[in-house]
Amino acid sequence: MGETLLRKWLLADFGLEVVELTPVAYGADVAAQVWRAGTATNAYAVKWSGAGTNTGHQVAAFLADSGLPGVPEMIRTTEGGLWSVHAKKRLTITPWIDGVRAAQGGLTEEQWSEYGVLIRRVHDSEPPHRLRDALPVRSHIDVRTPAIAEQVRTRLETPDGEVEEELAAVWTQYEHVITDLLTNRPPAPTGPRVVCHGDPHLGNVLVDEHLHLIDWDDVIYAPREQDLMFMLGGMGDVGPTTPTQRDAFLTGYGPHAIDDDAIHYYRHVRAFEDVIGWSHQAITGPDNKDALTVAKGVLDHGLAALAVSAER
Repeated sequence: MGETLLRKWLLADFGLEVVELTPVAYGADVAAQVWRAGTATNAYAVKWSGAGTNTGHQVAAFLADSGLPGVPEMIRTTEGGLWSVHAKKRLTITPWIDGVRAAQGGLTEEQWSEYGVLIRRVHDSEPPHRLRDALPVRSHIDVRTPAIAEQVRTRLETPDGEVEEELAAVWTQYEHVITDLLTNRPPAPTGPRVVCHGDPHLGNVLVDEHLHLIDWDDVIYAPREQDLMFMLGGMGDVGPTTPTQRDAFLTGYGPHAIDDDAIHYYRHVRAFEDVIGWSHQAITGPDNKDALTVAKGVLDHGLAALAVSAER
């Protein structure tokens, strides 16, 4: 999208006269574009995305308006809305946070505990019934993943190019894992549901003097283990990498009897999404080779390996 058009939208929709726009390249969401937008007085994070659901932004706004530390404010449109729509994608704005991604800089033990406190407050929140009832109870990514898996499998029958040939070899090597993810999903948990961020790995945490949980596109109404799964192994350097870090998070989170069956279910679901999603990106781009590396890691020593090994 052109810079001139974006400036026009920001002025018309949000009343922001932008003097500086800088593209921000980060993350796996190929359906989104992000910029740092500067006005004469402030800086903002601007996101134009077709991913996720509207309810994620509504939850983020509710939490921020409730004063929950660590959830960035949603900047309203001139008409009081949380987003505007252009070309069937949502344009949303939050204040720019001049921090580093926790996935890059890591967290101290104290910060891991602070993050546990933040996630617990999200889970303990009580949104209005109308908003709660509108929340999805199944991942929007999970819904469409089987069809994408079939596309990938068909494409790899006749791979074209070095990346596809290597990906085909990876799928052959880990065929038993992929088959398990496709056909052997554990029973869905039936425990109490809470508001979950849905994707609270360290790539979605910004750190300055405090922690900030961003990218609320994947909000889901689910058992707590939907989010806690990310803290209990298999996420590599975007989750706790030592028992001390995990324990610090759980200390901050506070008392909760973890449902191991629910952890297993959500680990299996996420592994399925990651293997298929990264494999698809390895074929279609962008960053094909990097996506191939991630897909292989998930299968070899990440969530998929952990999910399947737990069943053996």
